[in-house]
Amino acid sequence: MEDLSPDLLATLEITPSVSLIDLALALVTSAILNFALAWLYIRTHGGYSYSKSFVQSIVLVGLIVSLIMIVIGSEIARAFALVGAMSIVRFRTPLKDSRDLIFIFAAIAIGMAAGTGFYIYAAIFTGFLGAILLAFHVFKFGDLDHRSYVLKLRLAPADKDTISALCREHCRHFAVVSISRSSDDAAVEDVVYEIDLKSRISYGDFIEKIREKANPQSINLLVGEGSVNV
Repeated sequence: MEDLSPDLLATLEITPSVSLIDLALALVTSAILNFALAWLYIRTHGGYSYSKSFVQSIVLVGLIVSLIMIVIGSEIARAFALVGAMSIVRFRTPLKDSRDLIFIFAAIAIGMAAGTGFYIYAAIFTGFLGAILLAFHVFKFGDLDHRSYVLKLRLAPADKDTISALCREHCRHFAVVSISRSSDDAAVEDVVYEIDLKSRISYGDFIEKIREKANPQSINLLVGEGSVNV
């Protein structure tokens, strides 16, 4: 054991093997590319789940991963030590959109590439990913042509035939989801429809038609799941 100890100590690198110039270059590259990635997120974001802190996290995650990769280098012992240290960390914040998870993974990939010195690969990846994201946004890739809504009406039972006629005229298809009647007022029913409006019909015009023909006591129109991100 006494003979092995000096040899073992000699193999340990106490001083860092990466220069300050390499560190600065990796951090600057990661910052620039992840700022571009964050801008792409802002530019192509849709729905109501936008978060300023998430946009900032994209940049910061990339920087942190870059430093981690520099620290690890090619040392297996450091990698295992890092895994042990990170195993005690628990992240409790859920992501509302699976697309947000993709941006986090992209920031990690850019940070890893910059931290290991693959600056050109990181830049090519960011540019290629940005072109795809902008193409998705411009050409509305994945958007459905359907305009689905949930329509809730409080009306007299005799007016249901009138509503059905309006739905057949202005909707691609419709269906009655539920009908409920209060025991206090049997002359009024709450009817819930699932409707898919025709492309030339706006929901405002459809509601006006309902008011003219049936004059219900109340109208509630809910946007379908595929039409909004929350």
